[in-house]
Amino acid sequence: MGKQPEKKAANAPDKLFVFGLDEDGKPRGARFAEFNEKVVSAAAQMKLASVHPASPAVAVIGMKLPVGRLYASGKAFVPPIRRDLLGKLKAALEAPGDASQVHQPAPAQATEKAKAPGGVVAAGLPRTWESIDVGQMVLVEDDDPGFGWWPCLVTKREDQVLTLQLRDYPDKGTYVRHIAQVGLLNPGPE
Repeated sequence: MGKQPEKKAANAPDKLFVFGLDEDGKPRGARFAEFNEKVVSAAAQMKLASVHPASPAVAVIGMKLPVGRLYASGKAFVPPIRRDLLGKLKAALEAPGDASQVHQPAPAQATEKAKAPGGVVAAGLPRTWESIDVGQMVLVEDDDPGFGWWPCLVTKREDQVLTLQLRDYPDKGTYVRHIAQVGLLNPGPE
């Protein structure tokens, strides 16, 4: 009788996870069975982070991501995902002691500025209230004064009214604020 080909164990976690907010501020994510430099490159072009290797905590949550595809053209298919799943992945990565290796895409203008001495620039941080856009991070004071200011992602902007979602707790609802009611974080030197 011939030898059966080895199959990947059903419970073995995938090796590469890709997720983040796309250029339209929509959450996307996928898992890939093997680490592939082409997938990491395609993810960076889509402005998504790649995680390899992933810690056990990140791998457990990452296995809830849909399976991604890499096309012969070098483009990757990374489907839309729920915001709460993206929030759980980010929270797992930010947990103390997490040993996951994260490959973040670098915005073109940020990489040019980072080459200059003292040119550290944080992506996703608006410089003025008028420049706040979907997908960027701002600070919002809680509805109950005394609970402080929280980092939020802008999910919608209508003129000067923002719809915001807590970055670290996306399942906790949304805030609606005028641009004058949010705080800006320092994005670094110009």
